[in-house]
Amino acid sequence: MKSGGVDALHQLVFYLNYININSAIVYIKNNFDKKNIAVLDRYKPYVQNFLVEDDIIDSSENAVVITESFTKVRCKFKNAKIFIWWLGINQNLTYTFWKKLCFFMTIPLRMIKNWDYYKNNVLSVISNVLDKEIYPFNEESPLITHMCASFHAYDYVLQKSKNEVVLCIEPISKLFLEHYFLEKNSVQKSNRENVVLYNPSRNYNDVIKLLSETDATLKFVPLQGYNQQQLIEKYKTSKLYIDFGAFPGAERIPKEAVLFGCAVITGRLGSSNYYGDVPIPDEYKFKNPKASINDIIVKIHHIFDNFEYVYSDFDEYRNTVLNLEENFVKSLKKIFVE
Repeated sequence: MKSGGVDALHQLVFYLNYININSAIVYIKNNFDKKNIAVLDRYKPYVQNFLVEDDIIDSSENAVVITESFTKVRCKFKNAKIFIWWLGINQNLTYTFWKKLCFFMTIPLRMIKNWDYYKNNVLSVISNVLDKEIYPFNEESPLITHMCASFHAYDYVLQKSKNEVVLCIEPISKLFLEHYFLEKNSVQKSNRENVVLYNPSRNYNDVIKLLSETDATLKFVPLQGYNQQQLIEKYKTSKLYIDFGAFPGAERIPKEAVLFGCAVITGRLGSSNYYGDVPIPDEYKFKNPKASINDIIVKIHHIFDNFEYVYSDFDEYRNTVLNLEENFVKSLKKIFVE
């Protein structure tokens, strides 16, 4: 399971080229030799080649799209039109001076826990954290345009910026969409297992523990170690995906799960609290999961016992996911062409 943000950036390039806007992905240099780096296979459906920062011509005829994670890059350009694409907003809420200080104080512990990684990457990790900034809305150039990949981000940026702010929500990955259209007749309501899927990399494993301790009959399956095809099979044969983590953006895994027939239960942190990002009935969203363990268990069993009946409760979410690609192309045309 890989980062949806990196996938989104490669998608952006693909769809811009699709509407005849000459575009390229730019990899920010981090002590690598361009000759020894290649586009990873999972991104090759979108792009075959890449540029590095020095390849960009700072011209008024060019546009540079930067994610909220690398807003400092904007300072390198004086002439190119700058777009900031808010795939999430957590960085702007997280990278305060005190948060950075806490990070550096815990580096020795982090190195002990994950020595194999940090022994070769500690300097780049430190550099990346130092480069993070809380975006200075009060000081921004009036020429910067904000693109938002969720209603949550749109609401946040709209309150902070006086500049143009537009919605630009990317679709799920091409592989998942292609598999859906090839196999949608095999996405059935029946013959599914009473299984609860969850993402262990998200910060709600304590809720899973409470749920399993309270009701030992529930079967939880962590979505880890699977390739995309294996994930699809899990989605197609399970009844439920739950996610009580913070949604910094319109998370992809719930979209994938619901598209392939799963019911979805979430919390109300971040984008999950926005109907536009997660359009499911309120009864499937829990504001305080730890205080609602019994209610969540009741809802899980209700879904298991009445799956074919509740399936339609998630039709709007499925249709929203299916329409993302078309709407994304329309957004890009409006932003970059019209």
